[in-house]
Amino acid sequence: MAGEDKKTLQLLVMLTSAVLVISLISAGAAFFVLMSKNTPATKKVIVEKPELGEIQNLGEFTVNLADPTESHYLRADVVMELDYGSSAKLTEEIDHRMPQIKDIVISSLGAKTSVQLADPENRDSMKKEIKDKINAILNRGQIAKIFFTSFAIQ
Repeated sequence: MAGEDKKTLQLLVMLTSAVLVISLISAGAAFFVLMSKNTPATKKVIVEKPELGEIQNLGEFTVNLADPTESHYLRADVVMELDYGSSAKLTEEIDHRMPQIKDIVISSLGAKTSVQLADPENRDSMKKEIKDKINAILNRGQIAKIFFTSFAIQ
């Protein structure tokens, strides 16, 4: 009878060990499955780029800058982007107001010093300032952006 108890005990230990190993494997597999579901899936996000509006070239400007001690000037090519889908009436109005628009550009650029315009952040704020001043005189649409296609301070 002692031999049977010993065999039963061995069988019980083996079964318990097998159940424990299977439980650990199942828990590990469940952990990995659940963790992979909680990980945010990488989704491709397609960002639509806005359409480019009509481009109006204002030409090259050579402007004396407002430096108090030395004489510096700026030579820049300026381009306007009209709001996307703007009408032909806006283009017609811009052609009609071209002297005013060029005066705004010359006055705005000439009011700055070479140090101010050498800073890219100031240059970006200058673009916004020019755009806002031009938009203030337009009735049939708006300017979306101002671009400097060349920019040289001497």
